Amino acid sequence: MCRMLALMFTIAYSLVAAAEIPADDARTAKAILDAAITVHGGPERLAKTDRMTRQAKGIASFGQDLPFADEWVLQLPERWRWTFNIGPSGQQGRLLLVVNGDKGWQSSNGTTAEISKERLEELREEAYVMWLSTLLPFTKENGFTLASVADTEVDGRPAVGVKVTHAGRPEVRLYFDRQSGLLVKIARRAREANLAVEKEYLYRAHKGFEGVQLPTKYAELAAGKKLIEAIEISYQFPRSVDDKTFARP
Repeated sequence: MCRMLALMFTIAYSLVAAAEIPADDARTAKAILDAAITVHGGPERLAKTDRMTRQAKGIASFGQDLPFADEWVLQLPERWRWTFNIGPSGQQGRLLLVVNGDKGWQSSNGTTAEISKERLEELREEAYVMWLSTLLPFTKENGFTLASVADTEVDGRPAVGVKVTHAGRPEVRLYFDRQSGLLVKIARRAREANLAVEKEYLYRAHKGFEGVQLPTKYAELAAGKKLIEAIEISYQFPRSVDDKTFARP
């Protein structure tokens, strides 16, 4: 089935490329996204990602490489809870971040504080990127403006790109493997510690979770420097999430 869907994406992209549509035409971008949505499971299955938990293990590089394990509880794009444990066994530090709309809190070492307005905006932009990565927003009319962008290579393989803009949101570029149709990269301009940087999010080793194709490996880079590399990711789709999950810790 996955091979058949990948073939459908290849055929769809070939038809778009052969149609002599201008490179920045929204129809080109929409055709790429529609084919990718099918490859990732289709609108009905992608709807499961509206509520999702994601657990990961890997290496975080904040000055030095340290092992981490984290868990996200997600109701994107406005509500999420992130538990982040970092360090070797027996010496782990724990950070908890909660964002609930226009409010956010950070808890560490037994102390909880409200997140500053500037930092909260950065975190909300990260949640927006995560939301787009599920492709769920593109199964509905959500006010996006689409355009295709120049092809590139990701991990040595050709990829086709779509630029996504939305009022009040950062401009984002999504790239899909030309052969498989799977999402392999997102890129955008961002602010980290009040500095403008180019951020990249790399998605690898997709597997099926209840019919949804999602990455089991992931890397996040800022200005070309790797910040996070998850080497083992799993997902679940709860039917509901208790509102207390997104309350002040």
